[in-house]
Amino acid sequence: MEVLEIIVAIVAITVVVSIYNNWMQRKKLKRTLEMQYGKEPKIKEIDMEDIAIFWEENEKDYENKIDKATWNDLGFDDIYRRINSCCSFVGEQILYAVLHCFPTEKSYGTELEKKITYFATRKEKRIETQLLFSGIGKKEENYNIPFIVNNLEVFEMGLIWLYRIMQVLLILPIVPAVLFKNVNFLGITFAIFCINLILYSQRKSQYEIYLASLNSMTKVIQTASFLDESELLGKENKVVELAPLLESFRKLNSLVGKLQGKKSSSYSGDIFAMLNDYLIGATLWEFTSYNKVLEGLKGKEKQYLDLYRALGEIDMSIAIASFRESIPMYCIPEFCEREAIIMEEVYHPLTKNPVCNTITLDKNCIITGSNASGKSTFIKAVAVNVLLGQSIHTCMAKRMAYPFAKVITSMAVTDDLMAGESYYIKEIKYLNRIIKSLSKEQFVICVIDEILRGTNTEERIAASVAILEYLHNKNCLAIVASHDHELTELLAGRYENYHFSERILENDITFDYKIHNGPSTTKNAIRLLEYIGFPEEIITNAKHIKL
Repeated sequence: MEVLEIIVAIVAITVVVSIYNNWMQRKKLKRTLEMQYGKEPKIKEIDMEDIAIFWEENEKDYENKIDKATWNDLGFDDIYRRINSCCSFVGEQILYAVLHCFPTEKSYGTELEKKITYFATRKEKRIETQLLFSGIGKKEENYNIPFIVNNLEVFEMGLIWLYRIMQVLLILPIVPAVLFKNVNFLGITFAIFCINLILYSQRKSQYEIYLASLNSMTKVIQTASFLDESELLGKENKVVELAPLLESFRKLNSLVGKLQGKKSSSYSGDIFAMLNDYLIGATLWEFTSYNKVLEGLKGKEKQYLDLYRALGEIDMSIAIASFRESIPMYCIPEFCEREAIIMEEVYHPLTKNPVCNTITLDKNCIITGSNASGKSTFIKAVAVNVLLGQSIHTCMAKRMAYPFAKVITSMAVTDDLMAGESYYIKEIKYLNRIIKSLSKEQFVICVIDEILRGTNTEERIAASVAILEYLHNKNCLAIVASHDHELTELLAGRYENYHFSERILENDITFDYKIHNGPSTTKNAIRLLEYIGFPEEIITNAKHIKL
């Protein structure tokens, strides 16, 4: 009797300690979420290939999207990291996908703004929702879920018929043991139990990643169900309506709930949970349930991914609300019919202590200026804000108005040694894709930094003028940064001119990073050599060389 009491006491203490630990972890996480909201996300290692899986699996379904060159030119991986404070892998993947798109319907922005505002103004509901998404977590294996859903047949577990037979054999000897009151029959049950335990141990390691992913696949449904039934999204006029998306998965809910409960306990890490994992594992119930869930998802892949996206957008909306709080200034974009970009105090989201600029770009323009004066940062700021306004309904400016537009760039061109392409070949391919993207149906904003820098001056000027002349009469707004002052003269009357400048002092060079009307009249390349500390001989020779 004493032994039994000791066992009961140990089990009770284990349960109480487990509950207390979970409560303390929740309390700590809640405090962390409160402190991190409105702050710049801590820089951490992120596997962008994992995060990109949802987008890569579904990008074919989206018409208006940023191409890879533009994404890389504008440094959108870093912009993504700056915005991303999502609590779940689902939110991270959906934020990444959303940043790749530029929707052309006002309804998208209206619905997204409703979600952002809802969570920005309801602290307690925001934190409780974040705690829910933290439960989904960011386990590495779960980022594969969109791929699994699109390829369910590949991930089905074999030998299910055998496991079902072993499940029956496990229970069958219990019947004669009870009828004949003969415990010897239980020896057969024990033997089958041991065989099943070996099968579970072997197959679990083989399917471990998929089983873990299944846990989160089901958790997506469970979390969406809980959110839909709770008051976290609002009582009557819910900020997100999940019920229609959940309708397809009502029959799975019971199985999902049991499987979710079992797996949640097995991941808690204590001895009691591990024992529970293998005791239930020996029934092979997890394997047969795994296949049942996959069977239940067949034919509903689109509905599942729609639910996945809707859930991710909730997590993403909270991240956007936090991002807005963490930056000096933001505005909601105004979408207009006028083919112009109206900007008041615009700046780049990654710039520390940014200098803001106010300007209206309603004609093609060439922006000149000396090195390090701010040309590239400005044109990137324009492109980034146009895209962020359409994708996350947020611009880094006091005011920003423009039409729905596609943005395409030619900036960070590099040699492609593997493909055997020189800088110039790569550059003209970039420019050609801009030209091919133009159409009468869609307004395009073309942003080009240092056009045709990869060839000699004479041909560069001639080819640049021809390309920019071509863009002049198309359904686009061309924003071109260049060192070539000749372009401002040869394209006078067709392209507006702006410039950035510097102030040269005796022992220093200062920049105001402000955009000014007209072409640049200064040069500073040799002066910068002197300022950096190049030998006097080089400086003197450079000043006296005439071209």
